[in-house]
Amino acid sequence: MRSPIVCIAFVASLLPLVACGGSSAGVVDGPSSSSGGASSSSSGGGASSSSGGSSSGEPDPGGPRVRVIMSGTTASFTHADGFAGETPTREIVAVKSLRLYRSPGDAQPVKIFDHGASTVEVELVSAKPTLVAERAVKNLPAGVFTMAKVGVAYVRYSVAATMHGPPVVPGGYDNVQALSDGAVIDGVSRKKGYFKYTFVVGGTPAGTREGENAPTPVATATGGIGMDMSGPETFYVFPVQVAIDPNVAVDQVAKFVVNVFESFRWQDQSMPGYATKVFDTTPSGFEPIMAFGANTFALTITPKQ
Repeated sequence: MRSPIVCIAFVASLLPLVACGGSSAGVVDGPSSSSGGASSSSSGGGASSSSGGSSSGEPDPGGPRVRVIMSGTTASFTHADGFAGETPTREIVAVKSLRLYRSPGDAQPVKIFDHGASTVEVELVSAKPTLVAERAVKNLPAGVFTMAKVGVAYVRYSVAATMHGPPVVPGGYDNVQALSDGAVIDGVSRKKGYFKYTFVVGGTPAGTREGENAPTPVATATGGIGMDMSGPETFYVFPVQVAIDPNVAVDQVAKFVVNVFESFRWQDQSMPGYATKVFDTTPSGFEPIMAFGANTFALTITPKQ
């Protein structure tokens, strides 16, 4: 049986991991646990690999598999929010889990994968694809799903900024922020809200702020995609139109492409020395961050070539 192609595209703005709705049917899946942490991207256009296999230690029945692959793009995107923005020089999201829901009220969603503390890092600016998960199709139930939740552990990103001391110093921030409890960042388990912001000048760290209760994006829902931070784990919630057929005859590839063009968004402030379209900061604060993450998240599901 030939699997139909699913093309899904939707607009988001928040942290990098959201997806979207469509109308065609297809197969979605990915394995459960990765091999001990973040995977690294490959260099030749193929995806780097996390461990494949079956979810939750279930027996592997063999047969066709689905590989879930994620990459980013910095292709031009028009923002209509009125905020200033820039494209991060680096943006990494730690993917933790994926669940599919038949309806928003589905009490028994299908767990496509759950990496637990061994999340998979995906770098979104480089455009290199990363294998997030892999799963035997026969281990997935048949059904049509209309909503998805993606769990994310933490995010890393680097952006240009100007520090108003005095003196006024152009530089940038290398930031990391825990979005879920138990996020393993640089080998240490962190609680949701942990952050470490480092101001860098010419590649050299000039100062670091570290603590708890990190600020979160002001915009938590855009274009039908929501950011659920109500519990100990952060999820991106978005509509999909995905059909799972466990009897598919050939391997499938589920490819996610995340647009991050000027995805770091802030509100310019009228302060002495501040400039428009420049992220201005001081040793104790910064202009309001409105969003960071993805502009669009597109999913295509096709037979493996």
